[in-house]
Amino acid sequence: MSSKSSNAVLAKARAMYGRCLKDQDYRQLAECRTVTEIAAYLKTRTSYGKALTGLVEGEIHRGQLEVLLRQDIYLDIYALSRYTTDQSLAFSDYIISRLEIEQIVRFLMLLNIGKPEEYAYSMPLSLDKFTAISFGEISKARSYDDLLASLHGTKYHSVLKEFRPKDQERIHIPEIELALNCKNYSSAMEAISASKGKTEQKELKDIFNAMLDFGNLARILRLKRFYNFEPEQIRAMLIPYGKLPSRTLDEICAVERVEDIYELARATYLGKMLSKLQYSNPTQIADALINAYCKHHLRLSSNPTIVMISYVYLKEIELHNVVNIIEATRYGISVDEKQKLPVR
Repeated sequence: MSSKSSNAVLAKARAMYGRCLKDQDYRQLAECRTVTEIAAYLKTRTSYGKALTGLVEGEIHRGQLEVLLRQDIYLDIYALSRYTTDQSLAFSDYIISRLEIEQIVRFLMLLNIGKPEEYAYSMPLSLDKFTAISFGEISKARSYDDLLASLHGTKYHSVLKEFRPKDQERIHIPEIELALNCKNYSSAMEAISASKGKTEQKELKDIFNAMLDFGNLARILRLKRFYNFEPEQIRAMLIPYGKLPSRTLDEICAVERVEDIYELARATYLGKMLSKLQYSNPTQIADALINAYCKHHLRLSSNPTIVMISYVYLKEIELHNVVNIIEATRYGISVDEKQKLPVR
């Protein structure tokens, strides 16, 4: 990557981050009384205005609003990817694959409860140009075999075929999601390993592995606190990559108390970040860790792909924040409680 292109990515990503939602925006969104008011605020007062152009606020469905907001992230990826390297292409593919996996899992959840036709109401058709799969074709599926047919020729077909349910057996969605995410991560690591520059390779592997560790830790906390899963059940649901040693993950999964999970995690490289967190809710832990990690790299890294990764993850956290406020508004949660939801 030329010095000129590198500087362009650094400047553009940091400028984009400067347009992200501020504390004042989250306060205003929390004070909105309806999803319509939230949509109007985002359209007229924030950088999401372009993604929401043409939106009729009074007719918007919550699922459609989320799709339009997510489109904003992919438009940014597209803009940044014009200054590509092997590493940044690998990352772009990884993020887009996460979107595709998310949609496949969403369809499978609806299929499991006998309502596959409802997928058509929230499918992200506006994102078709970014992906190698057709959400329109998935929306026509009414069975697992139909889904397989709609994904024929894609990298997901072989994984889904392996988990094809027998007779009236329910679809094992957690296992499918884990297998798809593992394949996606493995592909990204292979692409990074094949690229030039050992220093850049190490930096990228470090940030990918850190993200996985954050997600695995949050998953352990959630399964312990809300579902009382056994250690072997939890271990089977973790993505088997990351910087944390396998023995450490086994120990964390085996402890009884949530407090002991934090104690073990603080003895790892995560300790310094965990000690600074202001969040204890398992649903916020991963986002809080990613938020702190990526803000640091966005400000200080000179690697354009690292800065691009940091920006995209921060935008995803912003989307989580907005969606959580939307859901809380729909269910009549108080303004004070809604103010606590965003991870900043």
